[in-house]
Amino acid sequence: MEPTDRTLQRLLNAAAKAAPKSGAATPLGLETRVLANWRAAGTDDESVSLLVFFRRAVLGASLVLFLSAAWSLTMSGDNAIGDEAALLDYHIQTSLTP
Repeated sequence: MEPTDRTLQRLLNAAAKAAPKSGAATPLGLETRVLANWRAAGTDDESVSLLVFFRRAVLGASLVLFLSAAWSLTMSGDNAIGDEAALLDYHIQTSLTP
């Protein structure tokens, strides 16, 4: 065994032999008062309303994403106006280069 293992084993043996500490008993009703105050304070938590706001914002953003994706897929068919615009843009770009 290494010296650190022996030291650790001695400490663990000493802790096992030590008498347990007896804690003072809590006054009657303290636990119920603490729990009642904790539950009453939990209703005024602002993070719940913030969580609801962020959840609705994410749902709204995902709805916009899906609607725009669906719209772009329906518009991707044989679109002559889009082809003409791309051709016109190409001609403009080539005429501007020296």
